Amino acid sequence: MKSAPPRVRGANSLQLRFMLLVFASAALLAVVAATVAYQLGQARALASSRSGVEALATAVEKTVAIGAFANDAVLLQEVASGLARNELVDVVEVLTADGRALTKVLRSGATERLDATLLTRPIVSPFDANESLGQLRIRLNDAKVQADADREAYTLAAAMAGQAALLAVILYLLAARLVSRPIVRLASALRRMTPGSGERLGTPQGHAADEIGVLIAGANALLESNERALQIERRLRAEVEAMEAQYRQIFDSSSAGIFVLNEEGRLINGNPTVSRVVGLSMAELRGLSEHGFISRVFHRPEQVRQMIDDAARRGETVSADLELVQQGDQRRWVHCLISVQHVDGRTVEGVIYDITERKSDENEVRHRAEHDALTQLKNRAAGQATLERFASEAQSRGASLSVACIDLDGFKQINDAHGHHAGDEVLVACAERMRAAVRRSSDLVARLGGDEFVIALRDVGPGDAVLAQAMQDLLEGLSQPIVLSTGEAVNVGVSIGVACLPVHGSDPQQLTRAADEALYHVKRNGKQAFALAVPG
Repeated sequence: MKSAPPRVRGANSLQLRFMLLVFASAALLAVVAATVAYQLGQARALASSRSGVEALATAVEKTVAIGAFANDAVLLQEVASGLARNELVDVVEVLTADGRALTKVLRSGATERLDATLLTRPIVSPFDANESLGQLRIRLNDAKVQADADREAYTLAAAMAGQAALLAVILYLLAARLVSRPIVRLASALRRMTPGSGERLGTPQGHAADEIGVLIAGANALLESNERALQIERRLRAEVEAMEAQYRQIFDSSSAGIFVLNEEGRLINGNPTVSRVVGLSMAELRGLSEHGFISRVFHRPEQVRQMIDDAARRGETVSADLELVQQGDQRRWVHCLISVQHVDGRTVEGVIYDITERKSDENEVRHRAEHDALTQLKNRAAGQATLERFASEAQSRGASLSVACIDLDGFKQINDAHGHHAGDEVLVACAERMRAAVRRSSDLVARLGGDEFVIALRDVGPGDAVLAQAMQDLLEGLSQPIVLSTGEAVNVGVSIGVACLPVHGSDPQQLTRAADEALYHVKRNGKQAFALAVPG
């Protein structure tokens, strides 16, 4: 609270009576004004303090949402600690939707009071505004808030009292015409002052105890109040700037690639991880033309554009595993999350995680599950699944399909005479020759087990020259000598039975049985040939 202004001296009786009347009126006005100002100032200061804390909560709301979404305890601890450093805050808690505490920070020197004012903020997913992740709870330092409110209210009340005193001085000057010049000097001095500079008005000699002194004291008090307000504003601005710098550091150092595109598909912003994952510099990415980012980065840009349309239509985040445009020999994959925001036009927000290693592992596991370990041909299960797919496609298109069952003649004798290692070499060589005799991009070669194989030729019927040529190539290729690693040459024969869809059956099982019967017919009649199944 300000000290009482000095008493006025040196006035004659008439001036004294006039001044008593003026100051009596001014005092009454000051009491009423100060009372109202105190109440209004206190209410405003309380609201301002709470508003300040709410502003801080708003500033960290997205970061808290990201931390809660990612269950990042370190990030949540840092954000909560940053909030708790504010003198207006006692306790900061982040709770999950089921009430479990993700983090809780108590301001240094503070004690948790359950009756303290509680500010709560819902935490929603950064990618789905309808998904609740929990709650941000802030307990205020009510004593500090009340003290600040009282201080501001007293300051405002004192300022109102000073203004009332100033009004009384003006009335006196108009009546006495004695202090106009000091007031002019005072106004000139105030105009020259820089707000928040710490400058104060000096009291002219002989006016320390009169109205001029009172006016100068009130003006200095107002300057002090203004300087304090500016200091608070600067401090809050510095805190906000520090938080922004911290959020930028988090953005730049995130292990996830984050990018933002405008409505035309140009890159607005992105962190260094995006550049590292896609293999292009930020300058190159920003220099891409409209829709160039999507076309340049993703192997199937139409899939990404469809994801953007789906996210905009459904108002939620969509995700998928996407292949990037290949650079070099390695295929690269990312898991991509896309959401669309409609603020001053449409913006696309994307997050990508490098999953190349995971995809490579998955492909390797799938290959091992579907291929024979020795010959690298399709194994029995994968071959039967592929044959069923071929048959279904052929029936839907009204096309033909030829299935050949193959058995190596004389393989057991080679195995017995030269050992299993030699037998394996024969199987590998025969597999390569079978692959060379068919169309690799469209036909099937699978090992059923031992020395039994199956071949499926798509869009090939019993009367097609392609079928006869392929069978002849198989007979000639498989009958050629095979040189073992020991330098010895061995020969195998081959028996082939062929069945065609729809002539010999309508499903893979019927075709396989018919081809087997034709195969055994060849074996019974001299081997080293192929035979077409008899229509049922």
